[in-house]
Amino acid sequence: CLLLYTFKMCGIAGIVKRNIIRDKNIINNMVESIKHRGPDGMGVYLFNNCALGHSRLSIVDLIGGKQPMLTPEGKIGITFNGEIYGYKNIKQNLNYPFQSNSDTEVILSLYAKYGSGLLEHLPGMFSFALWDEGKQLLFCARDRFGEKPFYYAVGDNGEFIFASEIKAVLESKLFTPEIDTKSLAHYLQKLYVHPMNTIYKNIHTLPPAHYLTYTKDIINVERYWNYPSINNSISLEEAIDEFQSLLQKSVSKQLVADVPVGAFLSGGLDSSTIVALSNEYTDNLKTFSFNFEGDLSEQAYAVSVAEQYGTDHTELEEKDIQ
Repeated sequence: CLLLYTFKMCGIAGIVKRNIIRDKNIINNMVESIKHRGPDGMGVYLFNNCALGHSRLSIVDLIGGKQPMLTPEGKIGITFNGEIYGYKNIKQNLNYPFQSNSDTEVILSLYAKYGSGLLEHLPGMFSFALWDEGKQLLFCARDRFGEKPFYYAVGDNGEFIFASEIKAVLESKLFTPEIDTKSLAHYLQKLYVHPMNTIYKNIHTLPPAHYLTYTKDIINVERYWNYPSINNSISLEEAIDEFQSLLQKSVSKQLVADVPVGAFLSGGLDSSTIVALSNEYTDNLKTFSFNFEGDLSEQAYAVSVAEQYGTDHTELEEKDIQ
């Protein structure tokens, strides 16, 4: 089931290393370490100097969307975690020999047309790594708000290692991790590691709205998007209309799936609005709520909304998760 509050999760991993084809076990171990992210299949593809791995949770094109995915000539490959919103409309404007119905292949087609400029045409939540065999170039990117994770490190012998989780980067065993005392101090003070850092000195996170290229042993990180400027001249009525239009488009684009679609429903304003809008675009919407005991319970509100829109509603309680 695809949940709008966004547990759409696959896992990616990879290594750029000369003659990596001799070390297939490394990428296999990395993917194995994150198989919990994608129970529907694991895949690995080896170029001469780059290994791409993927752990898949099937949402779109259950059969044809297997990864890593290659261009028809096999010279460019991608491993991708996330969802491209409105990808079917994007696809209609591209002259490309599509071989699947997946949003993954849309990224390959955009790269073929725009190169690194593809990110200007890519709405959604994502992290991906694309290997261009002809250019010996790794091109990686993370979505605008950092919904999907991307970690990377440089090995002791200059290897470039990346993955969706730190544990997969560590599983490569191509370097010795070093604790970052500043990150550790931050954690001890505030009980979390700052999102722009990791607990290790030599494992890094790609910031949201940035892309990374790696070629000829050089890492380059660049920002590709900034917040749009504020329109102070818009009237209240115009702002309401624009917000409603944007919200409707956003919800409709996120309902594309080849599996049942669901939403979390607390009964509050936000979740109830999402359910109401989703009901306009899909039948048999599944909703899920958690019933807290006592005065904290919002059960009545969630049930009321579920009944109003005829959703397939499931209530969870504390005993269900023990």
